[in-house]
Amino acid sequence: MNERTPAERKIIKDMADEMLRLGDGCTERQMLLKFTRSQIDTYGEEARAIANRLSQREAA
Repeated sequence: MNERTPAERKIIKDMADEMLRLGDGCTERQMLLKFTRSQIDTYGEEARAIANRLSQREAA
C-alpha cells in the first residue's frame, strides 16, 4: 500500500465504511452518490480490501 496522507486515509476509511453499510449489493452507482469518480478510481481497491477484511472479522 502506498503511503497515504491523513486526508487520503480518511477517504479510504469512509469509502470502506460505506461499502460495509451498503453490503454485498453495493454498486458503483451508489458509491458515486458520496464519492467522485476520481476518488473511486484512486482509492476504491484499497477501500474494498479493507471492507472485505472488516466483514470477515465481523462474520467470525
